[in-house]
Amino acid sequence: MSARLEKASFSVDEEVPNYGNAKDNLGDAVNTQNIRQYLTNCIYLEDNGIELYGIKIYGSPWQPVYNNWAFNLERGAECLSKWNKIPDDTEILITHTPPVGHGDLACSGVRAGCVELLNTVQKRVKPKYHVFGHIHEGYGVTSDGKIIYINASTCDINYIPTNLPVVFDVPLKNGQQKEA
Repeated sequence: MSARLEKASFSVDEEVPNYGNAKDNLGDAVNTQNIRQYLTNCIYLEDNGIELYGIKIYGSPWQPVYNNWAFNLERGAECLSKWNKIPDDTEILITHTPPVGHGDLACSGVRAGCVELLNTVQKRVKPKYHVFGHIHEGYGVTSDGKIIYINASTCDINYIPTNLPVVFDVPLKNGQQKEA
């Protein structure tokens, strides 16, 4: 968050218009280039990664088609083309959409997660942590015994921010120290 927003006496929604939790095709109204001016004190990951304290983190905003939301892709080859960009050595994977079977059970009873993402995560990338949201009612933590899956949705199904933040500790690698 920018220093301006940190010290402000207004909500982020007043400063940065809420375009429906990315559920609309944003088109020219907001794009990653012009919204970054408000996000000067954070790292935005869109199909790229960063290494912090020796930990490799990769982020991607894509999801299987869901209404007319932003970052929609057709299931199958189109989704897989994005997931194939995730480096094999990723330790923390951050995606908008969940993999099928983890934090993806919608109130309709449908599993809304992405099969291609699950296969990529379990068979090739094998991160220690996979953090996502999208399916608000799937909030919580699951594991397959090797990977910890975290649905960190802040809002409930009614878009009310009722879920507590999910905080998890990641051990630093030998020789790495957090800056003071």
